[in-house]
Amino acid sequence: MPCAPTLSAETVRENIYRGCLSGNVLKVLACIFMFIDHIGMILLPDVVVLRVVGRLAMPLFAFMFAEGCFYTRRRWRRFALILGLGLVTSAVMSFAEGVAQGNILITFSLSCLVIYALDALKRAAFARERERTVIFSLALAAALAFCVGVCVFSGLRVDYGLAGVLLPATVRLLDFRSYSAKGTLCALYTPVTVFLLFAIGLLAVALLSGTIQLFSLLAMVLLVFYSGERGKYRMKALFYVFYPAHLALLGGIYLILHPAFLATLF
Repeated sequence: MPCAPTLSAETVRENIYRGCLSGNVLKVLACIFMFIDHIGMILLPDVVVLRVVGRLAMPLFAFMFAEGCFYTRRRWRRFALILGLGLVTSAVMSFAEGVAQGNILITFSLSCLVIYALDALKRAAFARERERTVIFSLALAAALAFCVGVCVFSGLRVDYGLAGVLLPATVRLLDFRSYSAKGTLCALYTPVTVFLLFAIGLLAVALLSGTIQLFSLLAMVLLVFYSGERGKYRMKALFYVFYPAHLALLGGIYLILHPAFLATLF
């Protein structure tokens, strides 16, 4: 039987996510895991267990980032903010380590381009606007080509590479319900397909990033409890501030413990 012509965002959430953990809770957990990971990376590199625990952070952030891209009303403002923070923090990290790199915010900035182009293509296609469908098909191809260029050919070491860039796009890849799809296309978007595609994406990231990244698959245990709701409080600003703030804190502690490191930078 065909699906209803239009489903509200609330209906889609109820049909897909039926857990008890809000987006805010998952992002707070992701922040905790990331903090632990970076303690291991910056201060205690020999304590491998810290890096193992930290593998849970990226999947949670990637999933919640994809959801945020879908629901935000100020898309390009969101993109500009993430890209700006990414450029500043990546520049500092590149200077400190002597290697040109793009951190996770650069990764998600590239993800934005793919997600927004894919969303625009779906809207145009299901509205049967031929010219816009062609335009946004080209836009999606251009976004993918740009991501490949940056991740593969630019020499920039982007966190989690091309697989990491494409990972958030898997969350809503088969969501045709929100675009007034009918029939078989509606049936493709289920809890099983959402989490299966995301898990496959995580596996691809792990295979390309190293054995320790396989522990990121454990984050699926938390994600299946996602409720589809943001949470009671608006905490977006906190999450944006946390990334540069915790890096600055850990970097400051590192310089206190290793003052000679400053001499190697100049």
